[in-house]
Amino acid sequence: MEATYNLVHILKIWIKWKWYILAAILLSAIISALVSVFVMDEYFLSRSVIYPINQSITDRSHLFNEKGSESELEYYGTKNDVNRLLEIAGSAQITDFLISYYHLADHYKVNKNSSYWKTKVKKKFLKNYKVIKTEREAVEVTIFDTNPDSAAIMVNMAVEKIDEINKMPVVKNKLRIAERFNEDVLDKKIELDSLTDKLNLLGKDYGITLKADDKGNSIINGASAEGVEKYKLLQQIQQSRLIDYNKLVMLKDQYSLSAKENVPSVYVVEEPCPAERREKPVRSLVVLSAVLITTILSLIMVLLIEKWNEIRPQL
Repeated sequence: MEATYNLVHILKIWIKWKWYILAAILLSAIISALVSVFVMDEYFLSRSVIYPINQSITDRSHLFNEKGSESELEYYGTKNDVNRLLEIAGSAQITDFLISYYHLADHYKVNKNSSYWKTKVKKKFLKNYKVIKTEREAVEVTIFDTNPDSAAIMVNMAVEKIDEINKMPVVKNKLRIAERFNEDVLDKKIELDSLTDKLNLLGKDYGITLKADDKGNSIINGASAEGVEKYKLLQQIQQSRLIDYNKLVMLKDQYSLSAKENVPSVYVVEEPCPAERREKPVRSLVVLSAVLITTILSLIMVLLIEKWNEIRPQL
């Protein structure tokens, strides 16, 4: 009975103040609508969806396998590759680059003379920059901006930078291996030149002459059998070193070419493009939220006012 009485009492208070409550609700709806139209910035969304590409397709062994690969490589990467893209996309390397490259401190109108202005810029950017993994194991990069063209440009640059950073370790490793082979090639070339000089000197000392038979085989003649044997042995060593040298040159060239192959490490499923309509604010939601909050506060406020009027004479 007490609860029923209290509920009836509350309803009577609300009915008593109904015009004030309705006026407050109407005023909040008008103000929130005006604010959403004339004060709040309009944000446009641009997004890109990407899949990782299996970087093994640019391996030297795959590109230059003359006998052909026995097992076909998958074109797209694995879940681990997707997770790596997510980490790269959300890293400071990407966010700091975009903030610096597009001068977002000026774009967001952040005072560079204020304390922690870089932190403020980054917080604003991170509110407008999202990277998620979709249900189909793709990576989605989205950016909100007040300019639809700027949003699309920044998303496109983010994808390019993600691709660059993703394939950088692989490319660097190939270049490092190519450089190592290049050092071996230089050492082998010095050794070959030394063997050639020794053969020339030995040929002069023993009067060595070279001829070819009908089958194209080399015939070695000289002043002494001992000299001819020494020349043959040294020539065999030279031929062996030459084979090694040619293999090293081939490997060096293959790794260099593999590293220079401008093959992307991500496949862009959806290219970013300027949005035709704003994504936020949703004005109806802004007005509805304002009306709901005002209604609740108004109902509570009138109850407090009535309660105050009851206890005031007792003070």
